[in-house]
Amino acid sequence: MMLVIVVLLCGILSVSFSYLISIAIWGKSVFFDAGNPETLNLDFLRFTQMINQVGIFLIPPVIFAWLSFKSPASFLGFRKPDGKHLIAAIVLIIVAGPFTGFLVSLNEGLQLPEQLSGITDWMRSSEDVAAKLTNRFLEAPGTVSLVINIIMIGLLPAIGEELLFRSSLIGIFKRMFKGIHLPVIISAFIFSALHLQFFGFLPRFMLGLVFGYLYVWSGSIWIPVTAHFINNTSVVIASYLYNQGLISIDVNEMGNSDSALWIGLSTLSVFLILIWVYSTRRKTSEISQHPQSNIFNGF
Repeated sequence: MMLVIVVLLCGILSVSFSYLISIAIWGKSVFFDAGNPETLNLDFLRFTQMINQVGIFLIPPVIFAWLSFKSPASFLGFRKPDGKHLIAAIVLIIVAGPFTGFLVSLNEGLQLPEQLSGITDWMRSSEDVAAKLTNRFLEAPGTVSLVINIIMIGLLPAIGEELLFRSSLIGIFKRMFKGIHLPVIISAFIFSALHLQFFGFLPRFMLGLVFGYLYVWSGSIWIPVTAHFINNTSVVIASYLYNQGLISIDVNEMGNSDSALWIGLSTLSVFLILIWVYSTRRKTSEISQHPQSNIFNGF
């Protein structure tokens, strides 16, 4: 409950701050077409996106850990990463392409019952708006746009979402359940569900599982942060190269394969890398610190 309250308060403050600053810079007229991302000011979109990422994902876990634990940095997993685990995380994301593509196609084929067609239409409409917004960012020309996209789409989500969904949620759920599997699964489910993109739920859930196991078995939050950053930034760079005419393969097709052999090898490689990380895990990687609140001591 404390984490939820902190996220809500920080979210309200970040949205309010971005709203006031946006009015001061661009005026109230910038909000007139808020429902159509294709006509909104691009700088306004970037600004609000980054402010809200910091306010909703990055700051709340830090405040929560500071309020609740003797050693906030230890709870959040700020430990020096093992070099071989960093390499494993990068290789895993590279080889996961066909497996992820298979999950995407499988997810897109799922259909809700006819009685829920209204919900299906709403989910499809929401995803179309999100896709238009993402394309607006990725199609912006120039090196400056590339750098901004790497920060906005690659770096900030990698750090903020891992601190919230891996460090905080797994740390909390480990005190509610025995072992690490349920905490990793539940945090991955919440991670995927809160993106509100039904037709991408399965691949995002799989990535949540991968990031979660990389965290609990490596003992360092920087391992899943690295994997998350590589996953997001590869899309940014590939989109930039495609829009510049330097590559001919669309970003949505990169890494995908219709070959059952490649999909099978990709899936097997992901599991083998995770098993290797488990076999070389730190014995002290499990979060064992007991909560002791600095402010709410005794609750």
